Amino acid sequence: MPSGRLWATNRGDTVSRKIFGVDIASGSPRGRQAPSYALFVLDDEGGERYPMISRQKLIRLIRQMVPRIVAVDNVHELASSRADLVRLLKEMPPATKLVQVTGGDRPEALTRIARRFGMTFDRLNPMDEAETGARLAARGVGHVLSAFEDKTWIKVSRRRSPGRGGWSQKRYTRKIHGSVRSLAREVERQLQESGLEFSSRAVEGLGGYIRCEFVVEAPRDRVRIKSGYRGDAQIRVEGVERPKLVFEPLARSRGYIIAGIDPGTTTGIAALDLDGELVDLLSAREMSPSDVIEWLAETGKPLVVATDVYPAPGAVEKVKRAFNAILYSPGADMPTEEKIDLARGYGYRNDHQRDALSAAVSAYKKYRNKFQQVDKKCPPGLDPKEVKALVVRGCSIDSAISELATPPDKVAVEEEPVVEADAADQAALRQENRRCAEQVSRLREYVEELKSDLAKKDRETGRLERSLERLKDKRSREIKRDHEIKIRDKEIKRVRGLLRLERRRNRRLKAVLTRLKRAERLEETGEGRSLKEVDAFSKEAILEAADKWGIAKGDVILLRDASGGGPHTADLLIDMEVEAVITGTEMAPSVRDHFTDRDVPVLSAEEVPVRKIAGVALIDPLDLEEAKARWAEHKKIRTAQKKTEWLEGIIQEYRSDRRRDERLRRGE
Repeated sequence: MPSGRLWATNRGDTVSRKIFGVDIASGSPRGRQAPSYALFVLDDEGGERYPMISRQKLIRLIRQMVPRIVAVDNVHELASSRADLVRLLKEMPPATKLVQVTGGDRPEALTRIARRFGMTFDRLNPMDEAETGARLAARGVGHVLSAFEDKTWIKVSRRRSPGRGGWSQKRYTRKIHGSVRSLAREVERQLQESGLEFSSRAVEGLGGYIRCEFVVEAPRDRVRIKSGYRGDAQIRVEGVERPKLVFEPLARSRGYIIAGIDPGTTTGIAALDLDGELVDLLSAREMSPSDVIEWLAETGKPLVVATDVYPAPGAVEKVKRAFNAILYSPGADMPTEEKIDLARGYGYRNDHQRDALSAAVSAYKKYRNKFQQVDKKCPPGLDPKEVKALVVRGCSIDSAISELATPPDKVAVEEEPVVEADAADQAALRQENRRCAEQVSRLREYVEELKSDLAKKDRETGRLERSLERLKDKRSREIKRDHEIKIRDKEIKRVRGLLRLERRRNRRLKAVLTRLKRAERLEETGEGRSLKEVDAFSKEAILEAADKWGIAKGDVILLRDASGGGPHTADLLIDMEVEAVITGTEMAPSVRDHFTDRDVPVLSAEEVPVRKIAGVALIDPLDLEEAKARWAEHKKIRTAQKKTEWLEGIIQEYRSDRRRDERLRRGE
């Protein structure tokens, strides 16, 4: 990149008058065989043919010659996907337009469009198709593929990273950041000199900028700055990509349109051309009929003004009179399902745009068959849109063609071509003047009507604003009440949940109380002593039984399954200070010894027989005392054995020490 100005100076800045017509000759972008193309270069001196060139050479010629238009009958012949199309547009010069001559989102056959302009070609010859596409584009036929918004993104950043560095690292970093800031300021100055609006955002670093980004409110071809680098800084320039590809008409002309209007507080307006293509779509609040008329006048020449209700609203009638158009209204209000079906193919953002679109599409469908017959019958050289306009106004197709076609007896002779042409021009001007005078008269009448309507609208607006304030107050009270009801409902739900839990706990406690009372009665009648049952020897089962039966000091526990537990589990029962534990199965000896060491008897169900009466486990108190006595004797014996073993251990240790001392003395 040169050290001077940043303006691009290569050939890509100057657009030539050439038009490229391109058609695929062999292969396919989606196939295994690389595509080859037929290229016709149309310029002021004639045309140049390239029967078979590769895609790379085609792009190279586009960058070298910088044509005004690259015309194709299908843009997907140049790229297989949306991403490839965007890359292709980035490779092309910014001012070169990629045009699909067969139309936008709804393309027509190339043969049909060529016939409309009096052209014929061999459909099997790619070179002829390329030439036809170029000549049609030269007449303004087709739609431009747009992948970028009318904005340009410029980024100035470091060309190299400072890295970790050494003693001179900070000085080196300041030098790089200073270069970025210097280049960014030059970009800003040149954008200001060019008069372009832009916004910028800079990230500051040591001694300058780390990076600086600009968003310019102009398309890429108007921003004459190119990507490159200078010293330690680099610059990158790109168009801001659209969310989706868009086709825009190559030549915007104010042709005939079919207007659909949905009046109201928010007005929806849709405009279709006579081929059923969407020209424009709008919805806005508080649009007056004069605003609608102004918007339609800028968009095209309304031939039909349509509505989706019956009878037609007064606002639609006024717009129709302003343009002396044909009014279209369905026989009854159009159902919502039908509106959705009619507008689905075009896309819309709200219900007002949908209603306007459905009205315009319904009107177009009414005349579609007639329009197709006009396209078939219209001779070359005659504008089919003018024929369609006369047909809509009530003429037959043949009479409309006859009226617009020049009669054979009035064909200009070679001797007086200028005089006949002048006379025809004068007649056309007189007819246009009469039409404009009539339209001015109608518009003046309409202005008076609008003034009267405006006063009525002002009064109605004041009344509606007062009513709106009342409704707002009422709505705010309803919202506050609903909020309080929601809070109350949540609290009721929470309390009901707590109530269910308490009822469940109450039922469980009642069952426990019933069992305890039953056990007390049985003990009072001398049936035996009740036991507190534990299903398994685990912490969970013990805690559950304690919560259920209320195990307390001095209780006798019935442990139905004594396997599985250990000393820590046994400590739960020991800490509860139970009197004894009766096991239904065998307990591990180490755990049994642990209970014994803590003075808690562990007895088997064989020693103390357990019986059940009315769901309560009972034992005979005498059996319990006898078993405890046997357990006490066993404990004494075990204690004596442990003391004996302890004394023997001491004696053995003493003997061992004596023998060691004897050996030491002998060694001395």
